[in-house]
Amino acid sequence: MKTIKRILSASAALIISLQFANAQYTVKGTVKDNETSQPIPGAAVSVPHTTIATSADAQGMFTLQSPANFDSISITSIGYAAQTIAVGDKSQSITVMLKVSSNELSEAQVLGIKKAQTVNTLTQADLNRTSGLKLQDALNDVPGVDMQARTQWGGQRITIRGYIPNVGLSMNFNGLGYQMYIDNIPVTDATGMTVMDDIDFSTLGKVEIYKGPTPLYGSYIAGAVNLYTPVVNETSIQEQAIGGSYGLFRTNTTINVAGTNSGIYINYGHQTYGGFRMNDNSLKDFITFAGQFKPSSKQSVSTFISYSHSVEHLAGEIDSAAFYKRNIDSVNNSFYALNTSMVEIESFRAGVTDKFQFCKGFSNQSTLFTTSNTLNQPFAHGFTKDINLSFGGRTAFMYENVSDKLTVDGTLGFSFEKTNQMIQGDFILPFIANSPFTSSTGGMIPSDAQNYAMNYAIFTNWNFKLPSQITFTLGGSLNFQEFGTQNYYTSAFSQYTGNPGFLPFTSNGVYLNYPQFTKPFAPVFTPSASVIKVFSDNVSVYASVSEGYSPALISEMTNSLGKVDSALKPESAMQYEIGTKGTVMNHKLSYQLALFDMDITNRLIQENNNGISFYTNAGEQRNIGAELYLAFNAINNKDGAITMLRPWISYTYSNFKYVDFKVYGASKSGGDTVLNDYSGNKAVGVAPNVFNLGIDFATKAGFYVNVKFQYVDKVPVTFDNGSSAEAYSLLGAKIGYMKKIGTHFSVDAFVGADNLTNSTYYTFLFYGANIKSLAQTPDGGSGDGYILPAPFLSTYYGGLTLKYTF
Repeated sequence: MKTIKRILSASAALIISLQFANAQYTVKGTVKDNETSQPIPGAAVSVPHTTIATSADAQGMFTLQSPANFDSISITSIGYAAQTIAVGDKSQSITVMLKVSSNELSEAQVLGIKKAQTVNTLTQADLNRTSGLKLQDALNDVPGVDMQARTQWGGQRITIRGYIPNVGLSMNFNGLGYQMYIDNIPVTDATGMTVMDDIDFSTLGKVEIYKGPTPLYGSYIAGAVNLYTPVVNETSIQEQAIGGSYGLFRTNTTINVAGTNSGIYINYGHQTYGGFRMNDNSLKDFITFAGQFKPSSKQSVSTFISYSHSVEHLAGEIDSAAFYKRNIDSVNNSFYALNTSMVEIESFRAGVTDKFQFCKGFSNQSTLFTTSNTLNQPFAHGFTKDINLSFGGRTAFMYENVSDKLTVDGTLGFSFEKTNQMIQGDFILPFIANSPFTSSTGGMIPSDAQNYAMNYAIFTNWNFKLPSQITFTLGGSLNFQEFGTQNYYTSAFSQYTGNPGFLPFTSNGVYLNYPQFTKPFAPVFTPSASVIKVFSDNVSVYASVSEGYSPALISEMTNSLGKVDSALKPESAMQYEIGTKGTVMNHKLSYQLALFDMDITNRLIQENNNGISFYTNAGEQRNIGAELYLAFNAINNKDGAITMLRPWISYTYSNFKYVDFKVYGASKSGGDTVLNDYSGNKAVGVAPNVFNLGIDFATKAGFYVNVKFQYVDKVPVTFDNGSSAEAYSLLGAKIGYMKKIGTHFSVDAFVGADNLTNSTYYTFLFYGANIKSLAQTPDGGSGDGYILPAPFLSTYYGGLTLKYTF
C-alpha cells in the first residue's frame, strides 16, 4: 500500500513539474504606424536579451509566447524607431504605435523590403523638407515620379514612370492613369480624372506611391498614390503661419484630441498668394476633420470629412521665345487676364472606414464615401461650369493561415464608384480655314451635357510565404467600366456658325431630341505575379509582372461636335520589373534599385482636322527605365551634439520611345492614310535623366538644415521631337530651429529659399502632336504656347509653428 502511495505521489509530482515546464506566458497585440494607424506587417516582436521572437502578420497582429515570464517586449521594423514597452497584464491585447525614425530613411523610405513592387513612402519629415505647402516639392525627389502644376498652387498632374495617358488637352490639365486616395477615400473619380486643387497638402502625415499596376488599387497603368492625414496621439492646439515671396501667406490652426480609444484631428487652413505674373493670384480655404475610434478590441472606425474652396487664377501658357527671354506676360497671357481666367472649385468629401477582426487570421475593412464639387472656369476663349457628384464603396476581406511550412495570406474584395456630371460652357474659336463651324469672324462651340461614369472591380491578392523567406504573390482584378453622355446644344450655336447641319436643331433653331449614348466596355482582367527573396530581414531581391489599363474619358470619346466614337479602345500595358532594396552597413546605407520595362498599347492621342478635335488609338509605346535611391546615415546619434547627418541621392534614367506610332488625321476608321509616323521617336513629357541630391542635418540643440539640388534633362513636347523644353537645375535650402520648451510648449521656426541660382525653369508643360495647334493665340495657333513658367528669380519663405500640448 505504501508503495502504491509513493508511486502516485511521484506521478503527481511529475505531472505538476511537466505542467510548469510546459507553461507558456503569452502576450497578443497589434503593431501600427503612429502617423497613419495602418498595420505594419512583418514587424519583429521579441523578449529583450532572449531568443524568443515572432513577427506581425499581414494585419500587424502578433502572438508572442515564452516558457519564462517576462515584463517587457521590443518591437522593431525597418524605417521605424525601435520601442521597448512594459508588459503587465498579459491577458489584455496591446497596441504598439511605432514612430517613423527621424534619422533613418527619411527620404523616400525603404519600408517595402518585403514587397515585390516598388513602393516609395514619404513621411512628414520628407513632406516638410521645404515649406510643406507643395506636394511636388517632396514628390519630385522620388525616382520615376514627376509632379507638375499649371499654377503655383493648383492644376497638379502626376506622372509615374513616364506614363502620360491620352495625350491631348484633357490630360494637360489634371491627373490621369493612376488612382489617388486620401484616408481610403478616392480622390480619382469614376471617369479616371484626379483633381487635386481641393487637397490640403500641408495637413498630410504620409504619402505612398505604388509604381505600376497593382490589383488592390484598380490596376491603373501608372499605379496608385495614397495620402494619409496624421494619427492623433496627443491632445494639443497648434498655430502655424508661413509667409513668402509674391504675397504668399498661409495659416493653419490645428486641434488634436486624444482619448483612450479615440483620436480627433481638426485643421483650418487659409492661404493667399499675390502672384508673380499678370492674373496669377490665388485664394484657398480648407477645413479638414479626421477621426479614429476604437469601439472594441476587434473593431476600429476612421472618418474623414473635408471642405475646400479654391480659386486659382490662370496666367496662361507662353511660347519658348518669350519663356527663354523671360517675357512672362506675353500676348497670350493678356487674353487670360482680360477674361479673368481662373479655376474655382468648391468641394465636399466624406467617408467612413470600418475595420473588424472576426477571429485570428480573418478580418474585413469596408469604406463608404461621397464627393461633390462645383467647377467654374472662365479661360482665355470661353468658360466651363461643372457640377460633379461621386459616391461608392469598397470592401476587402483579409485572411491569413500560418503553419510551419507555409504561410498564406490574401485579400479578396469589391469596389464601386459612380460619378454624375453636369457640364455647361462655350469655347470661342478664331477663324479657321475650311472649318465647318466657323464663319469669317470665328465661331463658338457650346457644351451642355449630362454625363455619368461607373466602374466596379473584383480584386484579389495572395501571398504564399515559403521557408527561406521566399514569397510568391498572385493577384488580379476584374474591371468593369461604363460611360454615358447626353448633349443639349442651344440654338444660339447656329447663329455663330451658320451651319446647323452639325447640330440637333432644325434650320429655324427648333430643338431636336438628342438621345443618350451609353458605352459599357468589355470587362478587363488584369493579372499580376511576383516572387521575392528576403535576406536577414534587411535586404531583398524581387521580380514582378503586372498588367494594367486606362479607359478613355467621356470627353475623349466625343469629338468637339459632340459625336461619340464608340470604337475607341482603352490603353493597356504590361510592366516587367526586377529590383533589390534594403539597408546595409548596420543600417547606415539604405538603397532601392529598380529596372523596368513597360509596354503600352492602344495609345490614345488627340488629333485635329479642320477645327474638329477628336481622339484616336495611335499605336504603342515602350518605357524602359532604371530608378536608384541611396541614403547614408553618416551620423545617427540622438545623444550627440550633431544628431543627424544624412546625404541622399535619387536618379532616374528613362529610355521611352514610340513603337508603331502613327497619326491618321481624320480618323483611322475612315481611312488608312498615315499623315505622320512617329515610330522610334522619344516619348513626350519625359526627361531622359533626372538627378536629385540632398543633405539633411540636425543638432541636439534644435537647429536643422535641409539642402537640395535637382537636375532635369531636356524634355521633348511634340511627337516629332521638334520642340523641347531645355534642361535646368535648381538649388534650394531651409534652415530652422525646433525645440520643446518646458513641459507643454514647442516651437518650430524656419526660413528657406527656392531657385537660389535664378534658373529659368517651368512648373508645367503642354504636350501633343503639334503644340502650335494647341496654342490659344490671336492668329489661331501660330505660336507654340506650351510652357507655364516658374519664378525666374529666387523665392523666399519663412514660418513659425507654436504648439501647446496638454
